[in-house]
Amino acid sequence: MFIEQPFIEPYPSEYPLIHHAYAELDRRFSNTKMTDSSIEQFNQAALTLFGEAGFEIDVAWDEVRQDGQPTGMYLPQITLIGRTIKKETEVDHDRMKHEVRAGMADGKPGVVDVNTGEWKEESKKKIL
Repeated sequence: MFIEQPFIEPYPSEYPLIHHAYAELDRRFSNTKMTDSSIEQFNQAALTLFGEAGFEIDVAWDEVRQDGQPTGMYLPQITLIGRTIKKETEVDHDRMKHEVRAGMADGKPGVVDVNTGEWKEESKKKIL
């Protein structure tokens, strides 16, 4: 499965929901021969799983070619195009910063000091 550059940028706290949807699609369809009916079943399952995670998606299918010849194998491309729960017109940068600093993106809470390049558990405290 491919994921194209999303039209929306998921927040780190949403990554587990997205990974779960992909894992469930993989579990259900990884050994399935993709026919017209199984492609439609995949599309419906993808819409349901990503909808439950709070996302609107677009599914496009590309036929795998080998030496320019069709192979009869198809790969889905899933693109996140919006949210179903809270519609946003732009990224909430404060939320993104908080979730990245809290370690939701990579499991490591903290920040990189822009002056030294060192990893720190907390950012510098400003004295006002």
